[in-house]
Amino acid sequence: MSQASQIAAFVALGWAGLFAWLSLGAVLRRWQLQRRFRLDERDAGKSPQQRRVLMIRPCAGADVGLYDNLVSVLRVPTCADLRVVMTVDDPHDRARPIIERALAHLRAEGLDASLEIHPPTGPNRKASLLAGVLAGPAGRSAEFVVNVDSNVDLDGFPLDRLLRPLLDDIRLGAAWSPWYEQRTRRGLGPRTAEAILGGSLSAFPLLCGIHPQGLCGKIWAARRQAMDDARFIELTSFLGEDFEMARRLRANGWGIAVAPLIARSRGGGADLRQVIERFSRWMLVVRGQNAALMPTYPLFFFATPLILMLACFGLVARPDLALTAAAVAVTTRLMVAMAARYWSDRSLRPDRALTDAVLSDLVLLRVWLRVLNTREVDWRGHRLRIDREGRLWAAD
Repeated sequence: MSQASQIAAFVALGWAGLFAWLSLGAVLRRWQLQRRFRLDERDAGKSPQQRRVLMIRPCAGADVGLYDNLVSVLRVPTCADLRVVMTVDDPHDRARPIIERALAHLRAEGLDASLEIHPPTGPNRKASLLAGVLAGPAGRSAEFVVNVDSNVDLDGFPLDRLLRPLLDDIRLGAAWSPWYEQRTRRGLGPRTAEAILGGSLSAFPLLCGIHPQGLCGKIWAARRQAMDDARFIELTSFLGEDFEMARRLRANGWGIAVAPLIARSRGGGADLRQVIERFSRWMLVVRGQNAALMPTYPLFFFATPLILMLACFGLVARPDLALTAAAVAVTTRLMVAMAARYWSDRSLRPDRALTDAVLSDLVLLRVWLRVLNTREVDWRGHRLRIDREGRLWAAD
C-alpha cells in the first residue's frame, strides 16, 4: 500500500508538470499570436477589393436569433464583391420562412443574396449544403468561399481581415477565426457549454495556439482552388468535415492560418443531456478521424480531477509530493480558465473561473467515457454512426 501510494504521488507530480507545461505553452502561443496580430494590423496588407467572395450560410431549424444573425451581414465592413447564399436541405425546413424574411431585408439594402435548397447527398448534412452551393453557379464563379454557421452574429465582424492572410500568401488554402459562444439562456446546459467553450483548453482562442494548423468549421475562408484540391464534395461522408478538410489541405501542400479575430456565436437553450450529446459528437470526430489524439483529453483537457485523485492516494506515503502536484494542477487549471475567459471577452472573476473549471472538466470526462463506449450520436434529429475508418453513416 505504501509503495503504491508513493508511486501515485510521483505520477501525480509528473502529470501535473506535463499539464502545466502544455497549458502554459498554449497560453504563451496565444499571446504570441495576439502580438503578431497587433503587428500585422500596422501593415494594412492586401485588400479584397473587387475579389469575388461567396459567403455561404448553411441553416437547419429556427435557431435562437437566426433572423438577427442572417441580417447581421449588413453590418460587415468589407471591400470585397460579396455574394451571400443561404441554404437548407428541405423546402419545409423551419429556417426557410426566416431566411426569406432576411433575404427581403438584405436585397432591399442592395446586397446580392439568395436562397438555395440542396437535398443531402451524404450523412453530413452541413457538408452536403456547402457542396451543393459550391457545385452551382455561385460556387463556380467565386475566388474565395466563406462559411459562416447560422448561429454566428457577424455584427461588426471585419471580414477583410479574415481574407487578408489568403491574399497576402498564395500558399495558404484557408484561414479561420477562433470564436466564443455568448450565452443567451439560463440553465445548467447553457452554463456548461459556456464553461467548456470559454473556460477550458477546449476554448478555441486557446485551442488555436495548441493546433494552429487545424480548422474550425464555425467560420472560415478558403481559396476556391484549395477546396477543389481537397475534393470537398467527398466530405459529406465525414462527421468532422472541417477536420478532414484541414487534413486534405495540408496533404496537398496548402497552409492554414488562424486569423487575428474573435467571432461571436449565439448559444442556444440546450439542456445538459443535449450539451453532452453535442460535445460527444465533436469528440467522436477525433475518435473516428484521428484516434491517436483520444489520450490527450484525460492528459490535458480534464486532467485536474484525475491528478487530484492520484494526489489524494499519494498523501499516505509522500504528502509533500502529493500536495505539490495538487497545487500545480489547480493553479494551472485556474490559469487556463482565466486566459480562456480573457480571450473570450468574458469577465475575469475568479469564482466564475473556478465554476468553469469544475463544470467543464467533469462534463468532458463524462463525454470522453461516453465516446469510448459508442460510435453513434444524434445530430439535428438524425442518428449517425462513425465506422473504424472514420466514415459517417446514417444509423436510423
